[in-house]
Amino acid sequence: MTLDGLIDPVLQKYSIPMWVKPYVYDYVRKDPINAIKRATSFIDVKRKKGVVTNSYVQLPNSIMFKMSSIIHMLSLFLYGTERTAKIAKAWSAKPDMKYRNYVDYYAGMVEVEERHARATLNLIEGLGFKPREPTKEVVAVFDYLNGIMDWSKRIIATDLILRSSYGDAFGLVFYKVFYFVMPEFMRSFGKAFTETEEQNKWGIKEAERVIAEHKVDNNQLLEMSIELLCRIEKSINAEMPLADEAGIKKEAKLLKRISIAYPLHRLESLGAVSNVSKTEKEITSKAKKLKL
Repeated sequence: MTLDGLIDPVLQKYSIPMWVKPYVYDYVRKDPINAIKRATSFIDVKRKKGVVTNSYVQLPNSIMFKMSSIIHMLSLFLYGTERTAKIAKAWSAKPDMKYRNYVDYYAGMVEVEERHARATLNLIEGLGFKPREPTKEVVAVFDYLNGIMDWSKRIIATDLILRSSYGDAFGLVFYKVFYFVMPEFMRSFGKAFTETEEQNKWGIKEAERVIAEHKVDNNQLLEMSIELLCRIEKSINAEMPLADEAGIKKEAKLLKRISIAYPLHRLESLGAVSNVSKTEKEITSKAKKLKL
């Protein structure tokens, strides 16, 4: 069977967009059948159950994580939601009648992100732990976000780049993978996030409108996207030792590539990026050279 014959049915089954295929190709090329089985085993668990103890979490597919690694990742999510709430609160605290819709939107975002933070903190404490300190790499992502002054750039950064990279790629995958292991915790955790879809819709549509109507100079938009995404890539690279320890480094690298590519493909569909592959390479190169 060809790679197309192996990969296309999987993408269709899980409603994964076809632009993901080249990234999946690179992942499965050396061991096509086993790689596909391994990747789908994270979410296609059927009636299998995982195991949660004080020291480790074992997924239904037998992949094992140290509990310290899980708490570390949850602590990063917690920092992200708390920092987003703080940034949105500062932005919405400055009345600007010309951009009143943005002020109101970010005021609403504060409430949403604080609810996310409470849910994440409850999950950490429910497991019997306290949050860990964030890495300097993830702090750098939100420091850059905090420094964006233009309202149009802010909406693109928060609702197109960060949401599709951190949120749709890593946050959603984390929830779907671990839901089957810890349903008693994850149901309330997931509910807090899924109930915010209506709030998010305006921001996503507004970001798309701003780009489509060229409210931001295209060179400036591309520069901001690269600067933010290279910091995101660097923050993900910092977590690779944990993935290696759990034996999922290949899967983590695939997810990293998708988390960077997803916002770029969205920007491409809006005419803001002309060459996704070239931009990806520029982001990776910049991330390697970035000093924090």
